[in-house]
Amino acid sequence: MILHHKKIAAFLTTLVFFVGSSIAQPKGDGKFNFTKLVDLDVKMKTETKVIGNDGVIRTTFLEEHFVRKGSAAWVERIIPSMVPAKRKAKSGSDHEHFDPLEGARLVEMEKGQLRLSFLQHDDKVRVGIPKSEYPSIGFDGSWERAYYMMTPQEYAALKPTSRTTSIANTQWYEGDDKENYLRILIDFKNAIPLIIERGNFIGTRNHKITLSPQTLKEIPLEWKNINTYTPKVYSDFVD
Repeated sequence: MILHHKKIAAFLTTLVFFVGSSIAQPKGDGKFNFTKLVDLDVKMKTETKVIGNDGVIRTTFLEEHFVRKGSAAWVERIIPSMVPAKRKAKSGSDHEHFDPLEGARLVEMEKGQLRLSFLQHDDKVRVGIPKSEYPSIGFDGSWERAYYMMTPQEYAALKPTSRTTSIANTQWYEGDDKENYLRILIDFKNAIPLIIERGNFIGTRNHKITLSPQTLKEIPLEWKNINTYTPKVYSDFVD
């Protein structure tokens, strides 16, 4: 497959936010409704700080546009206006590289069937991803994670805490183990986390996602126009 590994890693960082170790003492309280559909327009900010063994501090910051409409979830990276347009890269066999960070990712659930597409706005192309290729794209096949930012199993592994919040209908949860922490502020009304904090207790790795949901007034213009996009499949980008 022709994939940019560094970009795939960044894509995975925004898609999967739980630390890669077991979460202790499952105590899900059942307050979160994983069948509740809430249309939202969300700005999502991701901040990461990593201190390497070489003493170098590396920080990253990115923003994404996250939209939910019905049982569909749309995520698109916000590219600052001063960034020049990218040139299309091709392989030796003249196939274009597939970059999941170009355009938007659309996850749809209809009649129990999940559909994953990537929309490339410049070329007006909709790339359908078969289930067999989900691992290549960094997608775990979970509609719940795409829509709610977590799965029922992950929520069940969290426990409510006494950490205070001034926002109505919200509560803090945690999922610590011996080396790592996980803190999530959950908004029950909108069925979405508002803050996700994770990292290790020694302070060399910190990751924070902040979500600012608004009432959805309009779905993105490009989402409205996807029926006019040229359909392609992932195999079109394979050498």
